Amino acid sequence: MSKFTVELDWETVDNIVVEQLRSTWETLKEDLGKGRNIFVWGDIEADDAEIQKHIDAVEIMLKWYTTPDQRKEFGLDPQS
Repeated sequence: MSKFTVELDWETVDNIVVEQLRSTWETLKEDLGKGRNIFVWGDIEADDAEIQKHIDAVEIMLKWYTTPDQRKEFGLDPQS
């Protein structure tokens, strides 16, 4: 088995984190109201409430990791 070491600067790591959080956030928003039973099987209302909690949590993380320009682009900036 080969072993590789990759060095990434902090900006690259932040960009990877932001893209993964954004993807998760968008997927959860798409799932909201669709009755897909993501977290609570058989109870659409409870499932949607849990999905919304996760959306809110990911938004907090996005706001932490994104730049002001990214927040505007994602619609996270209340002044955008």
